Amino acid sequence: MATKTNGALPDKRRKYNEAFKAEALRLADESRSTQAAARQLGRTR
Repeated sequence: MATKTNGALPDKRRKYNEAFKAEALRLADESRSTQAAARQLGRTR
């Protein structure tokens, strides 16, 4: 198994812009569940 020699791991976290975050919060507030809000945003299977 290969390992990186510089010790830094790649950043795998998704980055979202402020408009997306605001829409996510609005949907979560209006929705009965965060899962339903995520579905509307297209973030779940």
